[in-house]
Amino acid sequence: MVGLTIDLLAKLHDLENAATKHDLLSIYLDAVLSVGNVHVTIVELNRIEDPKENFIHVGYPTEWVNFYIENNYIISDPIIKKSRFISHPYFWHEIRNTNKEEKKIIRDVSEFGIKKGLTIPVHTHDRLVYAICFAFTDKNIDQEIELYLRALSNFFIASYKKLDEPADMSPPILTPREKECLRWTAKGKSSWETGMIVGVSERTVNFHINNALLKLKCTNRIMGVVRAICAGLIEL
Repeated sequence: MVGLTIDLLAKLHDLENAATKHDLLSIYLDAVLSVGNVHVTIVELNRIEDPKENFIHVGYPTEWVNFYIENNYIISDPIIKKSRFISHPYFWHEIRNTNKEEKKIIRDVSEFGIKKGLTIPVHTHDRLVYAICFAFTDKNIDQEIELYLRALSNFFIASYKKLDEPADMSPPILTPREKECLRWTAKGKSSWETGMIVGVSERTVNFHINNALLKLKCTNRIMGVVRAICAGLIEL
């Protein structure tokens, strides 16, 4: 317990002194991943039913993310639904009163090496909810680790809100080719495969995808695809 406590205090200090959201997220992710055997995804939600979720970070296994997107699970994801109305941390197996589709999502995630899930919903004064979701590859989670993640996550959101700036609510404008390349990326195609399908070079596909990521303010393709789908810019 002493080791994690000392590390937590150091990380909280670093979070408090982060100058930008990018630096803040990097410090937080470094602290989370230091516990090992965990993937983390952070989603910003409205407390009302609003389909336009904002994925701040997607750290789930790539295979699960692709499967999740292909099956359009975001519409019926019980973790997102529950987080809007519950303010305390919960393990995914504790979710009750789920329908057939919601049960299937929880069951399917276990097929991708996820043995246990924990979500920490943080509700803020501006009617937003930050669902911080941890997917563990081990079934047994030490309580020390759970408490560490809870303290770290709440402080992260508090620091994140301090750095908040007026959000540009208008979605970015993607060209038809950028949308096309992202759609094939969402279907799991490589740049080379996409180029063969649409009739351009691999280098050209990379050019369009990189342009789209810049417009979407994303650092990787998974984040770009998720954000484009949530914003209604592409459909599968």
